[in-house]
Amino acid sequence: MKTAHYEPLPEAMERYHHVFGGDGGAFALVILPDSTSFLCRPGDDSDVMKAKHLTRAETLEKLVAIYGAKFRVVQ
Repeated sequence: MKTAHYEPLPEAMERYHHVFGGDGGAFALVILPDSTSFLCRPGDDSDVMKAKHLTRAETLEKLVAIYGAKFRVVQ
């Protein structure tokens, strides 16, 4: 039986730094109930993330960029 392997996120990202393009290509888009969001990216210090608040329009633009033109907004 295999045992679970635990690796802290900063170490995992550092190990796969080349996959993310070396410029922090990894990100998280945290969507809030009001349809705005936070775009979170690794900071200069690997233990910290930078976050930028996106408006509803910017959030939709980012979602279309991620999922493509077939992404549809239902209101």
